[in-house]
Amino acid sequence: MLRKALERVLELPAVYDLNQFIGQPTVRRYTQLLVEEVPLSAGGDVLDLGCGTGATRRLIPGRYVGIDINPHYIASAKRIRSGGEFIAMDATKLSFPDASFDQVISVATTHHLDGEQLQAMALEALRVVRPGGALHIVDAILPVNPRDRAKAMFFRMDRGRFPRKLEDLVSTVSRAADVARTRVLNGPMHDVAYLSVVGP
Repeated sequence: MLRKALERVLELPAVYDLNQFIGQPTVRRYTQLLVEEVPLSAGGDVLDLGCGTGATRRLIPGRYVGIDINPHYIASAKRIRSGGEFIAMDATKLSFPDASFDQVISVATTHHLDGEQLQAMALEALRVVRPGGALHIVDAILPVNPRDRAKAMFFRMDRGRFPRKLEDLVSTVSRAADVARTRVLNGPMHDVAYLSVVGP
């Protein structure tokens, strides 16, 4: 009962933004991996799956489309972000035509998805990405060091119900697509993984 009430509170855009502010050490690692790993250009089209209130928009020099299943996050993003398009949509059932985007990114979303949902998201992302593009996943993972119980406990307090180890994340995604590259950054609050996911 208490967990459900907490989850409802965390669905509020202002609380989401506060959580992002508190989690700056992790957010900085998300940003570093996006900037260093995703080929972004001023002429490119980028789709952001699970965009929340749209904070990643500032990193994208070209056309940006952010989707999130929470319409309140999307309404907030439309109010506070400029230069992007924000749409309430399920990442496992995209309404975009095939080959609509140069790159697809997903930041801090996979731990909210069960295995089937994660695989469906990967397949949909690869359907809408153009040849030569990829799905770029960036998310917190359970600690690389299994003795790091504090980080594991902190992550399990998140409302996302599917925290994974790196190998579990790779294995789950690999059932739907090819994981071409992985990278991990250790952090004080979370370890953060990057996956480059490509079509067969």
